[in-house]
Amino acid sequence: MSEELDQVYGQLVKRSWQRFDEQRFAREVDDLLVGAVVTAMVAEGNTLIDLNSDGNHHHLRFEHPPTRQRVMFRLTHRTGDVMEAKALGHHASVQMAYGEPVENTRTVWQALKSEVKSAFLDVGEPGVMTVDADLSTSYVYVQVELLLDLAPYFADQYTVKYPVLQQHLAAVRQALAKYLRGRLSATAATA
Repeated sequence: MSEELDQVYGQLVKRSWQRFDEQRFAREVDDLLVGAVVTAMVAEGNTLIDLNSDGNHHHLRFEHPPTRQRVMFRLTHRTGDVMEAKALGHHASVQMAYGEPVENTRTVWQALKSEVKSAFLDVGEPGVMTVDADLSTSYVYVQVELLLDLAPYFADQYTVKYPVLQQHLAAVRQALAKYLRGRLSATAATA
């Protein structure tokens, strides 16, 4: 009888640890992904120039020193408890922005702003690219919001699939850069 109760106790402790790990991962998966994004971006020669979080939104800003190109990344974890994560999976809203320094930022920004006056543009929808400028730093940015399933970025709870993450970051960055350069070229042609 004593050995049987020892086994039951061992099973209870094992299952308790499994639940504890599930709860901890549900709370911390966004932090893990932020760390993975930092690692992936720095591995590509970028410098982390800003990082802040309000506990819900995590904001990162990187610069590639030789080119002065910048990437901004905002992650908002949408499924922070175990029940939601089990039902829906771990999801996050991710906003990425790509920026380049430009001469005559104010003039370029006014030209870009005048091109986009559509009342039909819903910037809350995934995949919609919008342009913005930071006049104080002379950067023009294009940004996009995506709603992502976080499972593809993890082999298990704490092992990041860096090749997948790096490919996704590169694909979004490339799409944003192409769009921005196309808009800047069109603006220069009409000026």
